Amino acid sequence: MRNPFNAVDLEIALPFLGVPPDQVEWYLRIWEASREKGWWDGNQAIPSWFSLYVGLEWGASEIHSWDLGHVQGLLQAPGYAEAVIRDGATVDDDTIKEQVATRLRRQEAMRRPEAPLRLHAILDESVLRRRVGSLDVMREQLRHLATLDGHPTITLQVMPFERGEHRGQLGSFTWLGFPQADDPGVVYVENQSGGLYLEKPEQLSEFRADFAELSRRALSTTASINLIRAILKELG
Repeated sequence: MRNPFNAVDLEIALPFLGVPPDQVEWYLRIWEASREKGWWDGNQAIPSWFSLYVGLEWGASEIHSWDLGHVQGLLQAPGYAEAVIRDGATVDDDTIKEQVATRLRRQEAMRRPEAPLRLHAILDESVLRRRVGSLDVMREQLRHLATLDGHPTITLQVMPFERGEHRGQLGSFTWLGFPQADDPGVVYVENQSGGLYLEKPEQLSEFRADFAELSRRALSTTASINLIRAILKELG
C-alpha cells in the first residue's frame, strides 16, 4: 500500500514539476485547503470554478475589493443578490433560490465570533446608480449600504464620477489576505470565462498599490455614506 502524499513530498516534488520557487507556497496553501472540507465543497449552487474562491474567502482575514459592475457579493442585500443571479440565468427558480442562499451564507464570514473577516470595499459610483432589478430592490440595497456607517469590520468607500480617470477603470479585482504572517495573499480577477488567481510578488505589489491609490482618491467613509443616502433619496 502506498503512503499518502504529504506536504513535505509536495514541496520537494513541485520544483521538479516546473513550478517556480516563488509559487511553491501558493500550491502548498491550495493543497492544504483541498484537504479540509468546507460547507462550500460539493455545494451544487456554487460553480466548480468558483468553489476555490469561496474557500479562500472563508479562510481570509481581510479582503480589499474594487468593484465596477455590481455591489460586492459580501455586501449584497437579498433582493439585489437575486436580481444579479437571475440576470441571464438558465436554471429554474429552486436553483436560483439555492444560489441566493449560498451567496448570503458567504456573508457569515464577517460575523464570525472569532476573528471576523475584515472587508474594505470601494465601489464605483456607477454601481450605485445602475439599476439592478426593480426600484424597490435598489432602495433595499442602498439602505443596506447606508447602515454600514461606523461598522467595526467593514470599510466602505465610493469612487465618485467627479474624480475622473483612474486605474480602477481597467477592471474589478479582489485582494485577499490571510492570518499567517508570511502569507502575501492572492488577487482574484473574474471574467466571463471564470476566475483568475494572481500570486506572483510583482502582481500582488501592483494590485495592492492600485488599491491604495483608489482608496486615497475615493470619498471618505462618511462622505461615501452621504452620497449613498443622497442617491437613495433621488429614488424617492
